[in-house]
Amino acid sequence: MSIFLTVKKMAKYSTMTAAMMVLSQGAFAHTRFEVSTILEGTKTHNRVNISHGCPPAAARNPTFGTNVIFPNATTYTPVIGVDSTGANTNISKVYTTNPASNYYSPLAGIGTLIRVGGPFPLTQIKADPLNNIDGFWAGGKNYDQTISTPIEVDFFAAAIKINANSCARSVTFYAAIADFCNSASVPSTVATDQDVLYWSPIPNFTGVPGQPFGVPTANLTSTNISGGIPSAHAYSNYDGYSDAAHTINGDGWGSPATLKVTRNLVTNPMPAGCTGNAGAGDDVHVYPSAAQINAELPVWSGIHEGDGTNFWR
Repeated sequence: MSIFLTVKKMAKYSTMTAAMMVLSQGAFAHTRFEVSTILEGTKTHNRVNISHGCPPAAARNPTFGTNVIFPNATTYTPVIGVDSTGANTNISKVYTTNPASNYYSPLAGIGTLIRVGGPFPLTQIKADPLNNIDGFWAGGKNYDQTISTPIEVDFFAAAIKINANSCARSVTFYAAIADFCNSASVPSTVATDQDVLYWSPIPNFTGVPGQPFGVPTANLTSTNISGGIPSAHAYSNYDGYSDAAHTINGDGWGSPATLKVTRNLVTNPMPAGCTGNAGAGDDVHVYPSAAQINAELPVWSGIHEGDGTNFWR
């Protein structure tokens, strides 16, 4: 039985808690991080802001939980793109095989759940086989977001350091997020946006092995990525679709939450000879690998893939 179904009838939060949620960060249009840009070397109290439930837009389905993973460069090999133009689109990024350590540290543990005082009664961290914390899930209570917007799940963003020898002026991490709706644990293989709303990182830029990524029915007018969504194969098992046959892209396809870390030019000045962005430095973009998403986005009762009971996959 789904862990979400077992707590469907739990008592509602207090009126005060609901009022506080209505007043906070109402401007977020999708699921995003409250603080999207941080200075390197600074551990930050942050929040996942879930601004709305699953479609249809006219009568949103209530949100029952969320599921978040950040790129891990210890157990997995993330996809890294470097932008030396400042445009920061999928067209302007160039794939690199340089190791993540060339650009930043630590290589895992980017986001860590804060368990106390959150909106959901059930939570768990997610860790790789080496016990590096890669993300978390939280759920177990329906929120009608036509009344209480947004839902906020607290976490700590790690004190990321940019490699002093690199020409990176910023490092942006792309998270894979799945928001669950209607207390239902609909398997990803048949889920639509009305069941699970994905905010999926899709590295559709020059040189990435296997790209372009897309959906069976192209959506060339989509603004989620430059040039629209092509007719092509999927990136991961959890890209997100609006139909059960998985032929049409979902609302959050290629529209992930991001966490940008900027270089402290006072304590960590740019090395001589950097040419990106007219000498200002390169913008580095880090996406979780498809292997990491496929392994870690499923929801287990334990902290590792395969630990305990599988509640959703």
